[in-house]
Amino acid sequence: MILPLINVVLNGLIRLRMFLIKHILWSSLIKKTRNPQQTQNELLKQILSKNKDTVFGKEHGFEKIRSYEEFCGAIPIQSYEDLRGYIEKQEKEKKLYLTAEQPIMYAQTSGTTGKPKFISISKNSISQYRKSQQVFAYAVYASISGVYNGKMLGIRSPAVEGYLDTGTPYGSMSGLIYKSMPGLVRSRFVVPTEIFEIEDYELKYYLITAFSLMEGNVTLMATANPSTILKLGDIIGKQADRLIHNIKTGTFTNLEKLGADQKKSIVQSFKKNTKRASELENILSEKGNLTFADIWPNLKAVCTWTGGSCSVLIHSLQKQLLPSTNIVEMGYLSSEFRGSITVDVLNNRGIPTLEENFFEFVKKEEWENETPTFLTLEQIEGGKQYYIFATTQNGLYRYCINDIIEVNGTYNKTPTIRFIQKGKGVTNITGEKLYENQLIQTMKAIKQEYSLDISFFIMLADQKRLQYHLYLEHEPVEEFGLSENLEEKLSSLNIEYENKRKSGRLQPLNLGFLKFGTGEAYKKHCIDNGQREGQFKVAHLQYKKDCIFEFHQHIYTE
Repeated sequence: MILPLINVVLNGLIRLRMFLIKHILWSSLIKKTRNPQQTQNELLKQILSKNKDTVFGKEHGFEKIRSYEEFCGAIPIQSYEDLRGYIEKQEKEKKLYLTAEQPIMYAQTSGTTGKPKFISISKNSISQYRKSQQVFAYAVYASISGVYNGKMLGIRSPAVEGYLDTGTPYGSMSGLIYKSMPGLVRSRFVVPTEIFEIEDYELKYYLITAFSLMEGNVTLMATANPSTILKLGDIIGKQADRLIHNIKTGTFTNLEKLGADQKKSIVQSFKKNTKRASELENILSEKGNLTFADIWPNLKAVCTWTGGSCSVLIHSLQKQLLPSTNIVEMGYLSSEFRGSITVDVLNNRGIPTLEENFFEFVKKEEWENETPTFLTLEQIEGGKQYYIFATTQNGLYRYCINDIIEVNGTYNKTPTIRFIQKGKGVTNITGEKLYENQLIQTMKAIKQEYSLDISFFIMLADQKRLQYHLYLEHEPVEEFGLSENLEEKLSSLNIEYENKRKSGRLQPLNLGFLKFGTGEAYKKHCIDNGQREGQFKVAHLQYKKDCIFEFHQHIYTE
């Protein structure tokens, strides 16, 4: 009797919270979608005014900028490497180099040079991100009945992954927000927050799976990448009997790698549930396997990425779910900024974060042909693809993130956007964001280390197999551990690649040796298909879907 009463009270409190979000945040944002450019222009003025006395602001004359045209003339397009010095100096000297507000932590992501990028996070950044999360939460609540009536399975990165030499922490914004959510919301989570801090990937995901499987009334699942959800399904498929035994006994036998506090928290949180174990045993006996549909029959929604490289995983996810379970686009998110909020949940359409970031766009073909015309939000058109540039409140000015978005509709008078893929020279299968120059650096080191004369190489990102295929024009090399060495070098240059390989979300590198002359055959193929010979340049890193040359026909066979 007590538990049902608690649930009634919690559901009432959640309804109250959603009522307040609707009237305080949602209504205000929706009003602004009727004149989005006015909101954008006001935001740009605020950002420039607030940061006019920073070193960057003085160097670029923020105080004198009165229009968008003057803004474009005063500030060239910026890469992270253009801004790195300002970020590092502000952190070390605690002076206003880039922003008027000192960061309290940083988001870490991979950089083009092999050095990680540290993206400033201020108190204001956290406040803005939290507001966007609340608006998205309300959109889901208003569109999907009962979505918050049960337990919630949320999977995220650690809030803190380490500390800079200055002592300032770095980690993930999603982890920070998850950890700081009100007790009302946290009481519905099925996975204790301490588990996300575990460094051993296999143990971490096993424990996430066990805690998730313990709860039968999960109504909402949320994690950025669908590969994470599919990994849980893979663990259940391979270790169902062991997991059920854990639930039946309320014990684990593999916690020796954990610290004392972590172990204590997990042991206290994981209580035996013989009834749930019997339910799972009966399903397994009757059907031979455990699908999400059987495990969580009340699952109303899965919030995850559905675009870009993640789109190829959605079909596999749908096969595990009931037809009535909604798959909701989580939105265009990056370590640098949040790009969109899904406001039309049933049609998965998201508006740009009007109140957080000032956006500019260049048509895809224009940017790649180096003939850019910069457009504001009101000027972009439906059905067209653009490179996106952001000026944020955390010190990124006219920032080129090298992402391609597509306009897929309108909401009131605001274009809705969706992420398509990384731009030229970058691939992203499951969050690793691998750069072409990282591959080139790796190959230079491998050629020197093994004394290999390789005149042509190319690596293709296979989104369906969650795997990279690296082709080398060279007779087969029998050197022991070559593939492993390649992966070690890529991992040393790209922390996200390393993380995704350790977690098993990215499959091992597939290495193939091409017959001599393949490089020339590939060049001829490209020229025959429209590339100008005088401008031909090998794109060493590409998506497999974008490369129609049949490399497998040129591989050495035993």
